[in-house]
This record gives sequence, structure tokens and C-alpha cells, in this order.
Amino acid sequence: MDAVDLDHRHRTFDGWIPPAVVAALHEHGHDGILREAAARGDWFCAHRLAEVAVADGGSDGQTEALALLEPFASTGWWPAVRTVGRLLADWERLDEAAELLRPYAGTSDREAVREFARLLARQGHIDHVVALLGPRTADGSLAEVLVDLTEGHGRDDEIAALLPPVGVGATVPFEPWATDAWDTVPLHARLLERQGRVDEAAALLGRFVSVDGIVFAGHAQQRATLLARHGREAQLRACLAEDGAEYARTALAHFLEGRGRVEEAVAMLRQYSNEGNPHAAFELAELLARHGRHDEAIEVLRRAAETAGGDADWIIHLLCRVFVEAGREGEARAYVDDYFARHDGHPDEHAWARTHIRELCGRTEEAEAGLSPQAPAEELLLFGTTGGVIAQAERLVRQGEPEKGIAHLRDRLDGTRRLRVEDL
Repeated sequence: MDAVDLDHRHRTFDGWIPPAVVAALHEHGHDGILREAAARGDWFCAHRLAEVAVADGGSDGQTEALALLEPFASTGWWPAVRTVGRLLADWERLDEAAELLRPYAGTSDREAVREFARLLARQGHIDHVVALLGPRTADGSLAEVLVDLTEGHGRDDEIAALLPPVGVGATVPFEPWATDAWDTVPLHARLLERQGRVDEAAALLGRFVSVDGIVFAGHAQQRATLLARHGREAQLRACLAEDGAEYARTALAHFLEGRGRVEEAVAMLRQYSNEGNPHAAFELAELLARHGRHDEAIEVLRRAAETAGGDADWIIHLLCRVFVEAGREGEARAYVDDYFARHDGHPDEHAWARTHIRELCGRTEEAEAGLSPQAPAEELLLFGTTGGVIAQAERLVRQGEPEKGIAHLRDRLDGTRRLRVEDL
């Protein structure tokens, strides 16, 4: 066992049992299979058994979990090292976790640096966090961690000075395609907000909602939630007439609902819904359902499903949920049958929609039994997808044929078999 081989198997499942199948095996009492595979070097099985040992509690569980994971971590394979480090930290064995992770953080590996910084913060070593991450803020993900971990420590001006200035990265259209620069605006806005400079934060985000005709959705959404969070209703309403208005609409609806002004939120969303906006209709239906107005929500969604155009599954799924919440399961089934008949829907999609209704009603076993045991997986296998192989193996386990499921995996996913198919 070495880190390179482990990394290969982690990516390809070559010789390992995929996590979904591992979960099914444990759920159905086949831990013996998991232990045998773990002893042969299957990380997913070892990891699952370690989780079970930890859940059982006590020092014995900790000892068993570490014994299962140690062979993998001792190779230096980062996913295993990270897992052991997190367990030690969860058990408040912070010094052991730091000793384990420190050498990896010294390699400048992004994930290792991020993990070690979080551990330092848990130990209260904020100076060390700044010293570790401050020189690395050219990396956007590490800069974000620095901002996160220093919150509440009164160092926002210092952190802002360590970040690349506003105007570097995605705020200049198309520059990211040619450089490693990243969008600095969201973090600078967060720092301003943390210092109570809400208007400055909102103005900064507003300047960069639209740049040379390109709308930055993240900036628009952050601005809208910022304004709502601080009760700036007038400014939020003004955003409804600007680029990124959909995010202002959503934030305003939640703002009004949170203050008991439900009818105002309903009226606003209904206006957009009546204009043919399916996303507004979806939000309106969710709002109505939250307040027990299921009949109105159903009517909104029925209309949206017919006028949305394209794939309306996302609307139909919510419609079925609202039907079930209202105790009208039969109407949900009738609607789905009628919709797929009128729109000449694919039989498998129709079957999955009916299954979704059973699941919403809490009848999981009946939902699984209602699926064709072969057709959906076979269709996936025709395209050679790994997901199709895993789905079929999981289904076999749940049907009481674990050995057949494992054989199916080995026949389709092991490296030698895969090479043979590629040669053909």
C-alpha cells in the first residue's frame, strides 16, 4: 500500500467498494464483507467501519477507529491523514492533531495549509493563523479561510491590507482566463460589513454587480442578502430595477416574511409569477406552502409547469411535495400521470416521478420496489458510466444479493477488466 496506489483507487474504485455500496452493505448488516475488504486495503470500507466505531463512543471506539485508519495514514496519503487529524481534533486531542498535520502544511499543499490553519484557530493561535495564511492570500481559497478564522478578533483592517486589492481578478472581465487572479470584492465587502461599514460594503458590491455588460451573480446575491440582513429595505427595493434583480427579489421576499409581512411578500412574488417568471412562481409556492396555503401554491405551480418551457421537473417535484404536505397523495399521482401523458414524457422519468411521491410519503421500501430493477441501470451501463455500475450493485445489495453486487463491481470496475474493454 502506498499513497500513489491509494490515490488511483480512490479516483477509480479499482478493487474498492464505492461508498454508496459500502453504506448499503452496512445498512443491511454485512459488516463482515466490509471488514474483509478493509483488511485487504479498501479505504472506503475501513473509513465506514471507523465511523461506526466512533459512533459507538468511548476510548475503545477511538482506538478501533485509529487502528483501522492508521495503515492508510502511515503512507502519507492526504485523505487518510486529514481524516485522522479531524478525528483527533474532534476528540480534543489537538496537540496530536497538530503534530500530525504540521509537516503536511509545510509542503504548501493548499488543503493541508487550510486544515492546519483551522486547527491553529481551534487552539486559539490567531497570530499563527495570520502568519501562516497572510503570505498566501494570492490564493483565493486560503484568503477566504483567513477572513473566516479571524472574525471577531479585531484585526479586519490588518486582514484587508493582506488581501489583493479590489480590481484584481474577475472584476476585470475575462482577466481570470489569462491570469491566476481571483475576485477580491466579496471578501473586502465582508470585512467592511464586519467593521459596521454596511453602506460602504453595499456600495462596493454594487459597483461590481455589472462590469462591461457582464453580471456577477455572486456580487448581486451578496449585496441583496447584506441589505436584507441590515434592514435596508429601501435600498433593497431599488435593486429590483437593476442587474441581478432576481437576487434582490428573493432577499426582499424573505425579509418581508421574516417581519410578518407575508401578504406583501406574496403580492410581490405573484406579480413576477404572473409575468411568466418560473423562478418567482417557485419561490411564491414555497412561501405559500410554508404558511399552510397549499391550494394557492398548487395552483401557482400547475400554471408554472405548463408555461415554464423546457424541463419542468424541478417544478413538478415541488408540486408533488406540496400535494403530499396537503394530504393529497392521490392527486399528486393523478397529476403526474396526466402531465407525462400530455407531454409524451419518457416512461422512466414518469416512473421516477411516481417513486418520488412514495418517498415523500415516507414509503421508501415501496418506492424502491416500484422501480424496475433492471431498466434504469441497464440504460446507464449502455453508456459505460461508473454511476450506472454502482447503482446496480447497490440495488443488488438492497435486494439481498451482496455477493452478486460485489461481483458486479469487480467485473465492471477493476482495472484489468477496464483495460480489456478499452482494448476491444
